[in-house]
Amino acid sequence: MSAVARIKSSLLINLSAVIVVWVLISMLGALLFLVWIVRSAAEQQVALEGDVIGAVATAAVIDPLLTNDFPTIQSRLQALVETHPDIVFCQLDSRMPTSVGAEVSVGERDALAKWIEGDLEGFVVFFTPVEIQDPQPIQLAEIAVGFSREHIDSSTGSQIIWIAIGLGLSFLFVSTSLVYVLNRVIGRPLKSLDAQAARLAGGNLSSPIRVDSQTEFGHLAETMELMRVRVSEQIQSLQGLSEELTQSSDSQRMLFRELDHRVRNNLAGLASLITLSQQNCSGIDDFAESIRGRVHAMSVVHSMLSQEHWDPIDLSSMIRLLVPPGAKGTLEMEQNPAVLVPPQQATACGMVFQELMANSLKYGAWSDGGVVHVLWSSPEVEEDGARRLSIYWRESGGPTLSGEVSPGTGTGLIEGFVTHELGGSIEFRYEPDGVRHQIQLRFFSEKPRA
Repeated sequence: MSAVARIKSSLLINLSAVIVVWVLISMLGALLFLVWIVRSAAEQQVALEGDVIGAVATAAVIDPLLTNDFPTIQSRLQALVETHPDIVFCQLDSRMPTSVGAEVSVGERDALAKWIEGDLEGFVVFFTPVEIQDPQPIQLAEIAVGFSREHIDSSTGSQIIWIAIGLGLSFLFVSTSLVYVLNRVIGRPLKSLDAQAARLAGGNLSSPIRVDSQTEFGHLAETMELMRVRVSEQIQSLQGLSEELTQSSDSQRMLFRELDHRVRNNLAGLASLITLSQQNCSGIDDFAESIRGRVHAMSVVHSMLSQEHWDPIDLSSMIRLLVPPGAKGTLEMEQNPAVLVPPQQATACGMVFQELMANSLKYGAWSDGGVVHVLWSSPEVEEDGARRLSIYWRESGGPTLSGEVSPGTGTGLIEGFVTHELGGSIEFRYEPDGVRHQIQLRFFSEKPRA
């Protein structure tokens, strides 16, 4: 599996998981809200039914109550109970001088027994007074209408189950649709970028790199295409020059092989950067920005080496050309002595300063209009002929640093290039008023043996 294929798989899985979890949380919130609405509506409906039934029962018993016709009252209340299945009992408590206590009780026997004993668990009871105007209101009796909470909860539960089923189907449909759209928006450009990056890493410079997308993938393809064109132009230029020279010249053949080796190393390094850049990226924009800066640094160094015909290049010029256009602050290199970087170590050196600038632009002085100071003294020549250079990277005027700084992918790249490619060491220091890094580099006249 290629580097971009691994990126595609990781991005799609992570973004799909985030979408599914987000939709699930939204659906659960909607379900809880609807459950609350259903329960509130059920309680309001029961209260309304209690008031209506109480009013109906009152109207039905006033005339028989005035004539002490309790059989008629009982039959009318019994008919009312049988008409509404949620009512489990109905009791008339007379206030007439000729009666004592409950005169009429109808409904389920067990429910009446619990009610008479004072056990109200499982019931919702509504009381309605039976009054006449003579001319002031006179209460003749009180009607108690009891509803079964079990019946009410059963009806409410059925509604909730259907709501949950509907939301579940909606969740499945929405999640599937979003994942499908995500695959079309991200999966297709990544698949195209995968095939083209594989050809580029394999040394195929004749096929243009294009991605039909207006997203960051399109901008990334444009950056890679620019590098492909530049590398291709340099190769064609050097090939033309080498054809004009004597084919028997060993020095010319060695120069061409070295150029070809470096170009292929740059292409392989580009493919590796795509893999490394996807680590710790929070999204597509972050991924595209990180790879764009690293590809730009490789392109700048390659252009300088080409202009110098693969001779050593000036360190100060390289650093100034690497400054990203989005930097809000300034760069100061206070009368540093001239230092030449060997061509075989130029790319690694450029990548180190590019990562330092990216960190400053994102977290350090350049994120807030501060100043980056890059200082060094004359190199010291060691016994093996290597030149040891001490570089001080200091930042000021940026945001205050607080807490422990966790190293990321960029820090790992810096340490790797400094240690392995440049034969040196680096000390990271994060002070509250800005970073204070000290870098030791060793430049060789030729690539050191492992």
